[in-house]
Amino acid sequence: MATTRSPDRAGVGDAIPPHRRYVTFVAAFFAMFVISPFEYAWSSISGHIGQVYGWSHPQIALLFTLFIICQSVGMLPGGLLRDRFGPRWTTAVSGLLAGMGIFALSLGPSYPLVVTLWCIGSFFTGFIYNNAVTTGNKWFADRRGLMTGLIAGAFSWGSLPFIFPIRAIPHTAPSAVFFHVIYAMAAIIGGVSVLAALFMQDPPRGWTPPGWEAKTGARARPPQPDYSVSEALGTWQMWVLIASFILISSAGLAGMSKMVAYSNSFRFTATAATAAAGGIAIANGFGKLILGSLSDRFGPENMMVLSYTACGLLLFVTVYAGLAHSDLLFVAAAIGAIFFWASLFSLFPITIGHYYGHGAAGGNYGVLYAIAKGTGGLYGGILSTLLIVRHGFPFAISVAGVMAIAAGLIIVPLRFRPPVRAAVRTGRADAIAGE
Repeated sequence: MATTRSPDRAGVGDAIPPHRRYVTFVAAFFAMFVISPFEYAWSSISGHIGQVYGWSHPQIALLFTLFIICQSVGMLPGGLLRDRFGPRWTTAVSGLLAGMGIFALSLGPSYPLVVTLWCIGSFFTGFIYNNAVTTGNKWFADRRGLMTGLIAGAFSWGSLPFIFPIRAIPHTAPSAVFFHVIYAMAAIIGGVSVLAALFMQDPPRGWTPPGWEAKTGARARPPQPDYSVSEALGTWQMWVLIASFILISSAGLAGMSKMVAYSNSFRFTATAATAAAGGIAIANGFGKLILGSLSDRFGPENMMVLSYTACGLLLFVTVYAGLAHSDLLFVAAAIGAIFFWASLFSLFPITIGHYYGHGAAGGNYGVLYAIAKGTGGLYGGILSTLLIVRHGFPFAISVAGVMAIAAGLIIVPLRFRPPVRAAVRTGRADAIAGE
């Protein structure tokens, strides 16, 4: 009887051309690239939405919070479906629905209608995100830091083609000018996602790059079966990663989503606000790439401790710069803080692959992301807005700085105790084989 398999996954006996994984990488990069405006152009989009529809600051902040929560929740089913069926059809369908979510911003002033469609689109960006970033774990065990960092960086860089046109729209311009940018975003998200999906495929289970062998040494994970989602959640290390992710995502989202308003609160020039918004998008991408790549050499735990602590300290510098009325220092510190903060989106998936293998990498990273970033979005969106309203920007950003430093410090124990199954730790290989 003939057997069939999904074109989303190469068969075990297939000869995989050397370029196959790089074709998938390019497709994943651009699928990730086009969903960037949801998050990284939001600080520029939100002001126009408020002006066009007259919505309050809490209403606009709630939209950002709902994106974070819905995208984060979407990461889990997206990862589970990818691990089982591959990335192709989920990327294509999700891209069309994500485009609809951006298009919804032109359908106001009915707030419930916009929120409903926005949440649907946001949920399916989680599918695309997981499909894209998990490519680094599944295809590139030999270059996990570099390739995962590049794909994660695309989620930042994709906002650049839209930030500057949006920021250039005069306040006196008719609303149609802003809506034309929204229409272009929606069309690009849907079209590029479908095209990218045609080239996305997973390797066969158990596949590794030719000639590659897992590293040995203090930071290496001993050879063992891949962890399922439930097995990964049964390790205390996963919960430390979740706690750290909650803290660092809360810290960065609070600053990033409100950076233009944060700059304006200190009465800095429009040029400073634009430089901060554009610089953050650029630094965000390079932070994922550079710090993710360095983790291949120095270990993901060390890079987490360094990056998150540096992010927290630089957030305190933005407060000092604002109170000292130094727009140049403010822009530099804001960009630096986001550069170090952004590494979380490469370092966490790298660590998941390093600790728990790539067989269920989509599901394992999906559950981490769903729990942690979804929770972090509560502070980064609506809760930080309430703190700003009651206590001002300096107080809210200082709280974010404390969170970032704490996120780095709680990672320290993982440097000495990565997850290792008991059977491996005691050398009982037969026990593993029988699992």
